[in-house]
Amino acid sequence: MKRRDLLKAAGVMSASPLMGVASAKAGTSNALDGSSFPESIMVGDLSDSSGVLSVIHGILPDDVIGHLLMAEGIPLASNHLTPNGKGALTRLDFTGRSNNSEVPYTRKMIRTASAIMQEQDLTGFDKFNLLGGTIYSSPNLGFMNYCNTAPNYMGDNRFAMSYEGGMPYEFDATTLEMVTPIGEVDEWKSSLPPLLENLTPEKWLFPQVRTTGHPFFDLETGNCITINYGGNIGDSGSSGFIRLIRWDREGTFESWNIRDRQGNNAYIAASSHSLGVTRNHIIVFETAARVESTRIIGTRIVLPQEHRTRCWVIRKADMVPGADTIIADYLELGFDTSDIVCNYDDNAGEITLYGQYMGAMDKSEQLFRFEILQKGGLVPKWLSGFPAAPLDVGGLVRARIRVNSNSAIEIKEDYRVIRDDALSWDMNDPAYRGHFQFPDTFEHLYWAAVGYRPDHISMRVSWAYRDYPERHYGYWNMPEESRPSALIHMDCVNMKIADAFQFPEDCVMRTPQFMARPGSTAQNDGYVIAAVVRKYPTTSDSNGKEFWIFDAARLSGGPICILANRSLEFATTNHALWVPSIGRRPLSAYRSNYADFLRSKAPDHSSNVRDIIEGELLPRFG
Repeated sequence: MKRRDLLKAAGVMSASPLMGVASAKAGTSNALDGSSFPESIMVGDLSDSSGVLSVIHGILPDDVIGHLLMAEGIPLASNHLTPNGKGALTRLDFTGRSNNSEVPYTRKMIRTASAIMQEQDLTGFDKFNLLGGTIYSSPNLGFMNYCNTAPNYMGDNRFAMSYEGGMPYEFDATTLEMVTPIGEVDEWKSSLPPLLENLTPEKWLFPQVRTTGHPFFDLETGNCITINYGGNIGDSGSSGFIRLIRWDREGTFESWNIRDRQGNNAYIAASSHSLGVTRNHIIVFETAARVESTRIIGTRIVLPQEHRTRCWVIRKADMVPGADTIIADYLELGFDTSDIVCNYDDNAGEITLYGQYMGAMDKSEQLFRFEILQKGGLVPKWLSGFPAAPLDVGGLVRARIRVNSNSAIEIKEDYRVIRDDALSWDMNDPAYRGHFQFPDTFEHLYWAAVGYRPDHISMRVSWAYRDYPERHYGYWNMPEESRPSALIHMDCVNMKIADAFQFPEDCVMRTPQFMARPGSTAQNDGYVIAAVVRKYPTTSDSNGKEFWIFDAARLSGGPICILANRSLEFATTNHALWVPSIGRRPLSAYRSNYADFLRSKAPDHSSNVRDIIEGELLPRFG
């Protein structure tokens, strides 16, 4: 039987969410909007910067070491979905600091080839235009790739940035400069449906490519596992495809077209944010972020998420070099999720998964300017592009799959879900020891719950989810009070919330990251750092853009240290990565032949575009 217990928050968090961290302006009111929401989360500096973060609360322990790499998205216009905005990458350097009162930081814009092109003076059909608040596109050039989803460690001082709407890039962690796209352009299949693909000009520099937000760089085998998918519109899957890709980090891709056991092409109707990789298997997930195909022509139609997660289970032993096709077992899990991880150990063919329980929400649904809010009024310009509020309490799940010789089935009696009415609203990123490298067995996971604000409920989205299955709160009885952001410690062994911290109401917390204590091996022995944006800064030495550091074993004790710099202006943060050390990228490491591709297309473009290719792109990617 499936266990769905709605927990109460008492006993897992402090009775006082401030935990002694008093806001410098707490208690004041904002006459402009009357809300505690920090509108500065919609604003990010578009220039590079560096400096030092100062300790504005608590003490920075001596054994906080290593380097944090954090990605973000900056909205460029009204309605621009902020997590999908212009990319920036920030590095915090705990190793090498001169004292325990300051931490150096470096922040650079993520300059992919398309991002560089957009920064130039483009006009007419060369100019990039925002489509449906989601993606920028140029009739002459193609689609924008901001590469702002997640930094990944590849091994050997090589790092990559990922993005669901474009090729991943390698970057140098010491300079934060993008070095090369991963793969040749012709190794990535266009994700447009065949009809649209036939209408696209041959001269496009930036084809539409869809892939996962979390490629898996397996440090045990040295291979990268990822996917390339598309070809369909929603559930019209006859032309859809999913290609499984294996890359040895040096040569050309190996790839296979994924089919089910009936011979049908697998396809993704929504998105595939996460990828599961175990010692012997690969799991491709269709995850909960559905960008409606009509959005690009200006509609605001909402197709609600289905209360399920489609997935395809592949055996690594079937990845035969030279073959065109690989057979996957299809199954549907009874919840929808976005970020999902798995035990690397799959002993006896049993796969264990941990993910969010989304609960009547869609991470890709933003608030549009002038749309009607459920509590009355219209969305103002400054808030347009921020994700719409969740419409039910979320949670955390464990699911298990048994893989046999010719099938894969869910072990339904092992399914568990934790839903906490006070804590688990808008479940977001996970953090764990060895981020993006799955341990043999997960024992501890840390999760961001962004929170709930009733004044951010869109009437349009709320109505679409009115009949969503297994809602705890119905359409007519949503909570009247906000639920602040929370940092949650999940005990994976006992499937319970072991500890939690709830932030002050004026905070939005995203992007937690585990930082291991030197010499330790336990999954809860270290620190958790999280990006926090406050409306009322903690002290006058902060602009409200802060980093809060917690003892991973005692979240409810509150932050042991808060860092800030009044000049550091980050917007909505996405995923992060912590590594104990960084070094220059090897000079002999892989580079694609992207420059040859750019040169081949240049003659078909305007003189302005040709000058940008010669003066800006080729010196970087040549």
